[in-house]
Amino acid sequence: MIKLIKNAVKITNDNIILTIPLIIFMWIIGAYLGYSKFTADTLAEIVLAGVTLLFLFGAFLSGWFYMVKKAVQLSKNVFVLDEERAKAVLNLFKFIPAGIGKYFLSFIGLSLLFIALVFLFGAAIYNTGAYFIGNLDLDPLQIKQAMTTPNDMKTFIDALSDQQLIMLSKWNLLFIVASALFSFFTFLWVPEIIYSTKNPFMALIYSIKKIFQKFLKTIKLFLFIMLLNFVISFISTFAMFNPFVYLLTMIIYFYFLVYVIVLIFIYYESEFVKEE
Repeated sequence: MIKLIKNAVKITNDNIILTIPLIIFMWIIGAYLGYSKFTADTLAEIVLAGVTLLFLFGAFLSGWFYMVKKAVQLSKNVFVLDEERAKAVLNLFKFIPAGIGKYFLSFIGLSLLFIALVFLFGAAIYNTGAYFIGNLDLDPLQIKQAMTTPNDMKTFIDALSDQQLIMLSKWNLLFIVASALFSFFTFLWVPEIIYSTKNPFMALIYSIKKIFQKFLKTIKLFLFIMLLNFVISFISTFAMFNPFVYLLTMIIYFYFLVYVIVLIFIYYESEFVKEE
């Protein structure tokens, strides 16, 4: 596991240009969401905006994940000159259109399946919580306003009774556990599509089977990533108070995203590709 983690750091550092498509895509999505917020007024326009977002995600995910796969494979090559390596790394951008051609429909399907699974899983968790914990009977508008600023959240929490605070804690714990389980069982879904099975539904089934084939190794890796995510989330809580800290946090965040994907890909390739 230590060797895997170190190898992922080296590959990420050697192929740091993987962050460029990710940053550009997030900027595009942010700009498009901001634009759609003020222009999509009718149901037809909202549907069109949703379809456009779906296609944007399908194109980006298919091209970028294929680029990551090629970066992992490139790390196995031996280069005599640094110039040759630099040229090969820059050529990774050429794999984005090829990835879109190969996996666009797969990631459209994955996106739709993911939305459906989140909805069904969320409904199941909500009904479970309502049955075993009970309803908080809070106004949704009140909750939305409370999430505006930390001070609003503090005021909202202070206004709750002891019984409501206990119930809120139980609901938070339920959603944390449920989110972790959902993330764990979809952990290898993306590399399964990129390396093995283009059908997104079958890829999900096969990826879950692979999780149980290497259950202990997979859960160790998953817990390590969750720990990193917790650290990043903790750091980000201080970002809003200082522009420099915010900039530094964003750099760390993008590096973290690329590192996690690289780590999952090399884990999948080392544990499963050689067996197929």
